[in-house]
Amino acid sequence: MTWVSKRLTVSWLVLVTVSILSFESSLFGSKAAGAIVIAIGLLKAWIVGSEFMEIRCAPLIMRAIFLSWLLIVGGALLSVVYLLGS
Repeated sequence: MTWVSKRLTVSWLVLVTVSILSFESSLFGSKAAGAIVIAIGLLKAWIVGSEFMEIRCAPLIMRAIFLSWLLIVGGALLSVVYLLGS
């Protein structure tokens, strides 16, 4: 097993573990649980983008755009949870 395939396997295991944690935390039904689920989703998007879409090897501007997109979408989702949530 090469180093790259080991890294991808570890990334996949982290994604599976984080998905299980996301499901478990969503059962609480509070605003904090919603924020945790959103944060876990953003973490998963970052892992998929950097490892499986290989943005970590992309030019700096592409990495900056991807990180900006994650932060903007995360901020928008968190504001919806806290401002419009009941």
